[in-house]
Amino acid sequence: MKAVLRIIVFVPLALLILFFSMANRGPVRIGLDPFATSDAAGPSFEAPMFLVVLASMALGVLAGGVASWLGHLSVRRDAKIARSEAKKTRLEIEKLRQQALAQLPGDASGKASRRG
Repeated sequence: MKAVLRIIVFVPLALLILFFSMANRGPVRIGLDPFATSDAAGPSFEAPMFLVVLASMALGVLAGGVASWLGHLSVRRDAKIARSEAKKTRLEIEKLRQQALAQLPGDASGKASRRG
């Protein structure tokens, strides 16, 4: 089912990117100096328009992913602390259970151990 869903999503997306790339092959000049007053001044380079757009989208997705990851650091830290506390609690419960079973009278402990 997941494979079919992936095909339904990714094949049209790949075709959309392919058609966009084919339609926007013309070169555009990318200026790297934000204070340049004309196209000739400052460092620049030419690249196909589709490459500029797709690279900008990829950088945006990457920046969003990093921002999200950094934003969830506190949540992951809290989850790690909660997991360690839960593990300690489980161990303590098991220890107390063993102590309670050891304190039961001989006849009842046999029944309790057979049930558990």
